[in-house]
Amino acid sequence: MDAKVKSFRFMATIYKIWMMRHVNVPDDIARELVKETGRGRAAVGRKKAKPKYIPVAAIVSGKSSRTTLVPAGGGRYRLQINTTLRKAAHADVGDVIRVELRLDRGPRPLPVPPDLQAALKRRAILRKEFERLTPRLRRWFLTWLAQAKGSAVRERRLKRAIEVLLERALLRAR
Repeated sequence: MDAKVKSFRFMATIYKIWMMRHVNVPDDIARELVKETGRGRAAVGRKKAKPKYIPVAAIVSGKSSRTTLVPAGGGRYRLQINTTLRKAAHADVGDVIRVELRLDRGPRPLPVPPDLQAALKRRAILRKEFERLTPRLRRWFLTWLAQAKGSAVRERRLKRAIEVLLERALLRAR
């Protein structure tokens, strides 16, 4: 383990919102994680804006899961307890579990589907433009492509994706 990575441990009670299980992250731990992200941007005035989501590695009963702390309102954060973590703890709603959080600074790339990979290999201009996409836009792009259920829809989306990348490259060349 990297010596620079801080671990934050706490006990929390699992509660349920709709179908999802969550635990509240203590305010002091949330503040420390916000500081560690270093992503607070200067807001209007002198305060720094809090990051909306905080990527973390959550460890419960020896099982680790890469996840994200989400805002719970009022400056607080909550952690979704996914099935992996819940089964590791042998716990459910109303049970108290021990949670360990570590800031997760690693990239979270989505896999590029083989058909798009083939198109990017064939045309260097497409590959360069795809690599220029911001991580957020690339994630949206790949998710949109992956959501196509039928093969006809997938082919149309792949064709449109190639057109969009070419358009972006041509506009950049002007």
